[in-house]
Amino acid sequence: MQQPGRPRQFDPDEMLSKIMQLFWENGYEATGLSDIIAATGMGKASLYSAFGNKQEMYLKALARYEALVVQSAVKVLRADTSAPLERIEAFLSAPIIAVRDNDDRRGCFLCNASAERASLDKETDALVQRGYVKLRTAIFDALQAADPTLDAAVITRRAHLVLTVYSGLRVMARSGLAIDDLALAKTAVLDAIS
Repeated sequence: MQQPGRPRQFDPDEMLSKIMQLFWENGYEATGLSDIIAATGMGKASLYSAFGNKQEMYLKALARYEALVVQSAVKVLRADTSAPLERIEAFLSAPIIAVRDNDDRRGCFLCNASAERASLDKETDALVQRGYVKLRTAIFDALQAADPTLDAAVITRRAHLVLTVYSGLRVMARSGLAIDDLALAKTAVLDAIS
């Protein structure tokens, strides 16, 4: 039995992942403190003590997304177990697979944060930009590995194109666009870079 006044034990990463899922799925404005309390099972005082106010929770959740999801995508793009263009295809396929196999239409938390909060909050914008830079750099490296003879400016333009289409796929998946239409966009960008 827990002693009176003794703080409840919890796994901060697990709780932050639950908070991340809420903000990722519902956005900042539509996620209330009551939702966070219900999802984590933590009291208001404990939440504030562990994670700060709602804005701080949001920033920590976005940073957790970067650490888990963005880093996972970077890992795919840098994996030397497959050809560079196959890695880019796998990266671009992720939004389609999320919808097709898991009915996951949350989109990309970076994209969602960019649309909802980045123009309103410098800290959110900084996290969004940092995540995009990581992805764009990994895409650039894969494209350069695919064709080392290409000029860096051409590779940069292509990296921007791939990231823009990826972001668009995530946004359009969230909006309910058909999988076939998402696949067409993916094919078009792969044709353009190969």
